[in-house]
Amino acid sequence: MTQTITPLRVEAAPERPAGLTRRDDLMQCAFDVGGVLGEPLSDVDTRRVGHMRMIVAARLRYLGLDALVETAGQIVSELVTNAIRHGGNGSVTLSQLVTRGELRLLVRDSGTGQPKPADPGLDAEGGRGLWIVGLLADELGGQAGFAPETRTAWCSLPLPHTCP
Repeated sequence: MTQTITPLRVEAAPERPAGLTRRDDLMQCAFDVGGVLGEPLSDVDTRRVGHMRMIVAARLRYLGLDALVETAGQIVSELVTNAIRHGGNGSVTLSQLVTRGELRLLVRDSGTGQPKPADPGLDAEGGRGLWIVGLLADELGGQAGFAPETRTAWCSLPLPHTCP
């Protein structure tokens, strides 16, 4: 079981809106998944979802983006849970990028095939995670989707206008 957190700072892009002095910020967290496809998540894998939420929340608070903590936490929960559940044994990488007026969350797993939203029935207990991510992004004027030919689901949210 490995976990890495690698913060990286680069200079802000020249087109950055006036008044925002924050630098672009990239954080990545990676961990190995021990579960088996089709089986309930192990306790360790279940705790990883909460760990990723806490890490993202702490980084957003550090950057002064408290207004995005709740929504980003829900998005991270959905994307990381899907990666663990559908990626099989292997690794999951969560990336959080704050740049050019947006927060971008990306989750990649080492599974096969392309992520896609399910079409759950009304009584289904699951299968709505990617729809929830899309709705949360829409609500804040952001976007969500998948990187073509990869196992990466992503979501981008505009930064609040009140950012320091």
